[in-house]
Amino acid sequence: MSTVEPDLAEHVAARDAWARSARGPLALVNAQHVDRPQPVWPVAGQWAPAPGGLTVTAAAADGVVVDGVPVDGTVLVAGDTAVVPSTVAFADGLAGTVHGSTLRVWDPASDAVSRFARIARFAPRPGGWVTAGSYEPWSGREAPGHLTDAAGDPLPVAGTIETTVDDVPVRLTAVRSAPFHGRPRLQLILQDTTSALPEGDPGSSYSMGRFLYLPEPDGAAEVVLDWDRLVLPPCAFSYQYACPVPPEENRLPVALTAGERHPVDEQGAVLH
Repeated sequence: MSTVEPDLAEHVAARDAWARSARGPLALVNAQHVDRPQPVWPVAGQWAPAPGGLTVTAAAADGVVVDGVPVDGTVLVAGDTAVVPSTVAFADGLAGTVHGSTLRVWDPASDAVSRFARIARFAPRPGGWVTAGSYEPWSGREAPGHLTDAAGDPLPVAGTIETTVDDVPVRLTAVRSAPFHGRPRLQLILQDTTSALPEGDPGSSYSMGRFLYLPEPDGAAEVVLDWDRLVLPPCAFSYQYACPVPPEENRLPVALTAGERHPVDEQGAVLH
């Protein structure tokens, strides 16, 4: 499989398609932590914690289907870290997945999916907005402990990237992200001065920040940062997600007028 980055038009189309997809962020209508037997809105069944995932107890009339088999009793729903995670379908067209001890409920016909038109973006600069940077891995040194995900768990810090943005030198902390087509990736969790503007301002971007991904080198190396590839985090689309907070060194004192701004409807109103 090719690891070549898609061109910008393909990237934009793929991001819009991802946002409105059946497992895209607009379709997530509930993410409920299950720490005891309980119902989960808006789906059928009684859900309970279990090793490797959750159990669901339901009658055949409830229409809950796990791994293609209708549930009539109690079955295990394997979580997303299992060798083969379970698939869950409900009678009303909703679907479920288990992430840790959380049941995520997806509605491909959610109100947010119906309202979504596109991801609003800053207009690209002529010739693009690309800066060169120097990547230095943390290998052999203690990684900083201040960067955590939304649950407070430490993120896997990979190293630092030094670059210059609009004549301002910055030293950014990069974390290790999930591979893309089998290739390791770095992730920058960023805010800039556009994040502080009101969302109706044409120069604003999502208040909690944006992400930039780039291939992870094998060691210290020169890297390229294409700021037109700045993307919104999932929490920009749904309240069911929580955002990691950019570390102080990744809060840039410049306006990154590139990449994604907000998800919007046909009238250009911000969805979330």
